[in-house]
Amino acid sequence: MVGVEGGDGGPAAGLTAAAVRAGYDAAAEMWASGPAHMYAVLAQALLAAAPVPMAGRRVLDLGAGTGVAGRAALAAGAGQVVAADLAPGMLRLSGPVLHPVAADAAALPFRDSSFDLVVAAFCLNHLTSMVPELREARRVAPAIAASTFAAGWSHPAKDAVDEVLHAAGFRPPPWHQALKQDIEPRAGDPEFLARRAAAAGFGDVRVRTVTVATGLSSPAQLASWRLGMAHVAPFLRALDAPAREEIRRSAERAVASTGAGPLTVPMVILAAR
Repeated sequence: MVGVEGGDGGPAAGLTAAAVRAGYDAAAEMWASGPAHMYAVLAQALLAAAPVPMAGRRVLDLGAGTGVAGRAALAAGAGQVVAADLAPGMLRLSGPVLHPVAADAAALPFRDSSFDLVVAAFCLNHLTSMVPELREARRVAPAIAASTFAAGWSHPAKDAVDEVLHAAGFRPPPWHQALKQDIEPRAGDPEFLARRAAAAGFGDVRVRTVTVATGLSSPAQLASWRLGMAHVAPFLRALDAPAREEIRRSAERAVASTGAGPLTVPMVILAAR
């Protein structure tokens, strides 16, 4: 998560940088042990679609979180990776090998052409405009590979865990409601993404949707994926250990009762230069 716009009174006014940063900071440890496993697999699929070869490249992992995309870039042969995110709590788990930098995507603290490639794994779907951030990405690198969730995507485990959380008193924070209602539907539209990239100055813009098998299949894995998300984890952290454990057990039972299959994710990939 990097550089959320907001506070302008528009439909996504609840999606402020401070609110999202606080959510991700509080969720960092649970994120690393849950959702990060899914995002690591998705990052590999994103890098495979990068518009430039990875070997020896200088890569900016934008909206890095705990750095799963950055580590995937290093594994694919990148020469150097810098992880940038607005949430220091997430960056602390990325490790020194990724040279973490707290930064706003709309005002990156790097010189022009500092990198060969920007990788933005599920970062754009946190931005109300995208164009200023994409312009900044183009300023610091000539190419970008970005991903968002396909519009309307879901999985039975999501609803099952949400029901358990609702019964326990959880209510989604305003920033997450704005994200789901106002931002993600547009961010998951390939034509919308292509127009935004073109408006930011990218000439060769390619957008496609791929479906990725994440490897998550057991009720425990699927429950950890949902319970570690940034909008949920702060609520769980505020509970005592027995209450958290009961919610986890209930979530695993609920997922098992759905008979849900392995988690596959349709994601939209933007490759531009």
